Amino acid sequence: MRKRMLAVAFGPPTMAAAHAGLARIRDVADCVELRLDLFEKPFDLDALLRERGTLQVVATLRSRSEGGRSPLHSDDRLRILLRAAELGVDYVDVEWDAVTPEALAALRSAGAQVIISRHDFNLMPPGLADEWWPQLAELGADVVKVVGTALNARDCLPVLRALQQASRPTIAMAMGEPGVCTRVLALRSDQCLLTYAALEDGTGTAQGQISIRDMREVYGAQRIGSNTRVYGLLGPHLERDRLREYNAWFASDSVDAVAVPVIASSDAAALVSGFRALPVSGWHVHGSELQHDLVRALDDLGPVARRQGKANAIVRSADGALVGHWVESPREQYELWCAER
Repeated sequence: MRKRMLAVAFGPPTMAAAHAGLARIRDVADCVELRLDLFEKPFDLDALLRERGTLQVVATLRSRSEGGRSPLHSDDRLRILLRAAELGVDYVDVEWDAVTPEALAALRSAGAQVIISRHDFNLMPPGLADEWWPQLAELGADVVKVVGTALNARDCLPVLRALQQASRPTIAMAMGEPGVCTRVLALRSDQCLLTYAALEDGTGTAQGQISIRDMREVYGAQRIGSNTRVYGLLGPHLERDRLREYNAWFASDSVDAVAVPVIASSDAAALVSGFRALPVSGWHVHGSELQHDLVRALDDLGPVARRQGKANAIVRSADGALVGHWVESPREQYELWCAER
């Protein structure tokens, strides 16, 4: 089974910042994406790659049309990426509208695998899984990368479906705060090549990137695999402390599970119904409106939840039924989840 890598997306403005950052990234990540288009001063590829250590490297020189800052023509960008391949980078990222059979052949001959990428920075394309992914695969990608922007939590579903359907290495995620969970849940896919994180809070190259420290310490990303059970914390805010608490309990008890944020302030029933296909093994729900609304999506209610007409805890039974309960504490919630394993 292929190892899913934790990669830091790194866009230093200067060589001095690059050297300092790479020294830190070597200690915490499996891979680094070098965003060459984000340099504000000239960069030295040879010197950069001497700093890689054992890191795998993705070289990216993103065009403006795909959300980058490079003003160069595609031919000029390709020449730089080809030089990076000759110097030993593992992967080069080429935009879908710039790739050609000749470019693919040249980059592979130089020793790199080719990521063909496509992004939407405004919304989640409805065809991300069923149209974008096959199109990029047909172009000859060694790795397919498809990225949209989540405007709400349901926009995560096309990304997760793309990973479920993938038949070759894939990078897929939803940018934006509602898409945060996709950066963690991608690691459940056997075809996931990597997921991107930020070196630290506030330094990411895209909206919604989680720090590499939180990926490891809050979500236990290094333990996530295809059999990891998923529990969603549904509410209007990302409850970082509660996520840390649940995931620490899973780790301490050797439970192969992860709790992730599903951020929403309305339409709980539609969300819970949409995520049945993942499937999510349980939910913690905060917010009275959400707790009342989600009852419409449930198959049964426990006695306290039935009396109150709302639920703040959901478990998925062995037959796939979603059962709503009312609990008084996070620990009671956790024990309810574990009882259904």
